[in-house]
Amino acid sequence: MAIIETKQLSKKYGEQVAVNQLSIQIKTGNLTAYLGTNGAGKSTTIRMLTGTLQPTSGEILYNGKPTNSSIKIGVVFQNSVLDDDLTVMENLLLRAEMYRHINREYLDKLIAKTGILEYTKKKYGRLSGGMRRKVDITRALINQPEILFLDEPTTGLDPQSRKEIWQLLNDLKASENIGILLTTHYLEEAEYADSVYILEKGQLLETGTAETLKRKYGTPVVWLKVKDRADLKLNIDPKQIVGEDERGIGINVVNITEMFDLFETMRHNIVDFTYQPIDMNEVFLKVTGRNFNHDSNR
Repeated sequence: MAIIETKQLSKKYGEQVAVNQLSIQIKTGNLTAYLGTNGAGKSTTIRMLTGTLQPTSGEILYNGKPTNSSIKIGVVFQNSVLDDDLTVMENLLLRAEMYRHINREYLDKLIAKTGILEYTKKKYGRLSGGMRRKVDITRALINQPEILFLDEPTTGLDPQSRKEIWQLLNDLKASENIGILLTTHYLEEAEYADSVYILEKGQLLETGTAETLKRKYGTPVVWLKVKDRADLKLNIDPKQIVGEDERGIGINVVNITEMFDLFETMRHNIVDFTYQPIDMNEVFLKVTGRNFNHDSNR
């Protein structure tokens, strides 16, 4: 059973449709990526799922029930809700006091698990972006949620900090078996997802795993630099050639096996090569017909 399931969920602001008849599922132990351009309705959806915004129509089921009181939810917002002037530990203790079943022993174990022990005596406002985000995730996990909402959790972070955040999230998904709903402006992060939903102007356009979507919307390309281009073209189906530039001749390949077969056939002619796998950016562009931008959405 899905932790959260929506059926024909819609939200309108006057005549403007922010979310249109959305049907999705978020399952235990799964990472669900929720992707869309500016104004696609991602934040509006999260607000409805977390109960801070009432839908115009449709249904939301929580563990099969029409009330979110049947599950425990954690949310990491784009902007932190913690106090800059308090230490990390002071912030977390204040949040823990909101839950009767949370004790200091559990909080200490959680802090160790999320890797923020060395930051606990520092003021939250003096931490780096990556450290702050780890603390935000820790805060969201205090009530032992069944599902964690992450609204663009790595925006503005450097590559090393993003890598550390994703290591933490993958560890938590495996060890805690929680469901995670992710919105992100970094489409490569959707590669980690068990399920992907792609929206445009509030409308669900496509869904599937990252791998199935990549297979559906494109094939990898091998760029070959060769001694004799005419000879290469004689041994290649013209339909496989995607172009020619400084990288050489671009050839669509279905899989790694086909690529190695090509290398074997043309080994006498190949000087160098570049492998270009299809990624989620390409999938997104083909599904929506638009480049992904980094503006915030409603």
